[in-house]
Amino acid sequence: MILFKPEMAKAILEGRKVCTRRRWKRPRAKVGAVHQARTTLFGSPFAYLRIRDVRQERYPGSVVSGSISPSFARDVEGNLEGFRDWEEFRSVFAQINGAKALGEPCYRVEFAVVPGPAAGEKAKPPADAAPEASLPVEGGD
Repeated sequence: MILFKPEMAKAILEGRKVCTRRRWKRPRAKVGAVHQARTTLFGSPFAYLRIRDVRQERYPGSVVSGSISPSFARDVEGNLEGFRDWEEFRSVFAQINGAKALGEPCYRVEFAVVPGPAAGEKAKPPADAAPEASLPVEGGD
């Protein structure tokens, strides 16, 4: 399970938010796994997310490389997070996690919304995915 602020649920369902940053001590998601997305710990899931990529960053936005300009790349990351640009993302991330978190390690988790299980069924990972325990995930956005 991954918890999100209620205002992020709409962006996820519309496909505007496909990435999140989490302040975990260790990775809590594995590529290929399916997690419930919720706005409260005991609420119903609003979506199911297949994890596409997990990588650690020294601080939010530090893993930006390639042949494009760093400011453009960070704005793209802001868009992937469901925001207008990187500065808007940074502002909201700091409001949620505190300004100090902008300089601390985090995990960048990329995901895609997938169909959920039928009523009464549990979400099943793909056959080639390693088994994992679904841990509650707090913080982030």
